Formats: sequence, C-alpha cells, structure tokens
Amino acid sequence: MRVDTQLIPVPPYPDKLPNRTVVVIDILRAGSVIVHALSQGATEVIPVTTVEEAFDRAKTFPPGTTLLGGERGSRKIEGFDLGNSPEEYTAERVRGKRVILTTTNGTKAFHLVSAATEIFVGSFFNVTETANRCLQRGRDILLFASGSRGHFSLEDSVFGGMLVDRMLKRAGKSIHLSDASRAAHVLYQRFEGNLVEAFLLSNHGKDLVELGLGDDLACCSKIDQTTLVPIFKDGVIRAS
Repeated sequence: MRVDTQLIPVPPYPDKLPNRTVVVIDILRAGSVIVHALSQGATEVIPVTTVEEAFDRAKTFPPGTTLLGGERGSRKIEGFDLGNSPEEYTAERVRGKRVILTTTNGTKAFHLVSAATEIFVGSFFNVTETANRCLQRGRDILLFASGSRGHFSLEDSVFGGMLVDRMLKRAGKSIHLSDASRAAHVLYQRFEGNLVEAFLLSNHGKDLVELGLGDDLACCSKIDQTTLVPIFKDGVIRAS
C-alpha cells in the first residue's frame, strides 16, 4: 500500500485519484468542524465554495432543517448561523440538522479530489479510526492537505504525519511512503508531544490567536474524541 501526501492544495494529477482513498485535511478548522458537527448529531454537511452558493442551497431545503456555517477571514459570515469554531457545533445546535459549510480553504478541497474512489475527512478528533479505515480499504492512499490560501500549512502536514505514524505502527513494512509522506512524518515526530506548539508556529494559528480565536487551537488538538469517519460522496459529507 502506497501513501502519498500532497502538501500544497492544487488539483492532483489525474492518476492520483482513481482507485485511491483520499483523506482531506483541514485542521484549522473546517475538517475539525465537520467531524465534530457530525459526531454531535448533524445529519450531513454540504461543503460549498462560495457564500452565495451557501445561501442558494439553503433555500432548497424546508425551513428549520438547515444551518449555515463557515467563515471568511476566519470570522463568521454575516447572516450565517455558525462560524468555523468546532465548539459552536454543539448537539443542542446541530442535532437533526443539515449544515451547509463554506470556508476559505477546507470546503474547496473536497471538490478538488471528488474523482477519488473514497474520500474521508480526517482530524485529530478521529485520527486513529481514520488510519484504521484507510488500512481496511487496502487501496493506495492520498493525504490531501487543504493548506492556507493555496500555501503549505504546518498543522495539516503535522496531522498527515500522525496519520502516517498510526498506519506504520499497525501495518509496518506493507506501507510504502512517498517523500512528502516521510516529510510529514518527520514533522509530526518533532511536535508529537505538543501539537499546540505546531499550531502556534503556523501562520494560520497565529492569525487565529490575533483574532481572539486562540481557544480553537487547543480544541482542534484533541486526539481521538470519536470513532466517526465522515465520507464525502456526491457533494455531501455524512457519518460512517
């Protein structure tokens, strides 16, 4: 089994998607929001690329069934129900509801890899079970980091390294790593004892702190809070 990692969020080469399992990564914060919202009872998450599309999609569903969530410039969008902090997505707010989500980086990533055989949502909240599911499928794997405004993201790469570490510990020599996957693994080993340190060193983490959203860093670093691994299929993310 080969594990590739794409550290920059550009469309993958066409041959990297068919017959592969892809894990979309956006630690700060869309991927963490998606996993948490579904674990709290949201029925589904629909990732869209623009604010206008979010409002338009919401109009197609019965009143009271759908919440709008997301951010621009890391802030909640005017007219939306929720921002992009996982702790906003409580069971009281989201249970039994659909969430239409639009963010600067993460929600776009799903549409870049939609041709893959299966697409998981990974976060520290579900890292061990995500590794387990990848191994169970037995396909080659692409870890796809959403990055930050088209650039490399330290926190996404550290998560990719933890996922690699989990798979290596279970499957050992049957796992073949690309150089990018090895690099992510080395980064994870550097920050294994203090994930928040990596967040604080990252540009996006620094931006969140400056905006008064530093509590999200500690939240998004929590490991193995759920065994739920969301799957993106036909434009919708649901629990599995």
